[in-house]
Amino acid sequence: MFMVLKIPMKTVGLSIGRRVRMACVSFVVVAFLAACSGAPDAGDVQPLLETQVRASLENAQSAMRALGGESGVEFMRAMGAPNPDDIHIENVEILESRELEHQDYELQLRYDIVAGDNRKVETTTVRVNEGDNGWRLLPD
Repeated sequence: MFMVLKIPMKTVGLSIGRRVRMACVSFVVVAFLAACSGAPDAGDVQPLLETQVRASLENAQSAMRALGGESGVEFMRAMGAPNPDDIHIENVEILESRELEHQDYELQLRYDIVAGDNRKVETTTVRVNEGDNGWRLLPD
């Protein structure tokens, strides 16, 4: 003859409600860790490109200012160079992403440089890495 022993579920293990909560917490932790690691996405790269393009134009304007004063900058604008603040990067697309050593990534990108009504599609390869303050472009 067998004896059946009834033990409440709470003393044997976790209740179903607790199991569900633990599963949800585990999922959130895994999702958070996955979001914190890995390659950058287009949203991470867009402000980096915009800063780089604007800085390049500002450097060119500084060189023209050194050579010809403000008339050098006016000449650039007359030739169609926009104000650096008017430049925007749009439609960033990562064509290829490759992880390198030291958690650096090499990205092949396609994006639009927009200044007013003008739009130019560019394709380039950049290296990035994630530091304490987010993603940053690495020098060539």
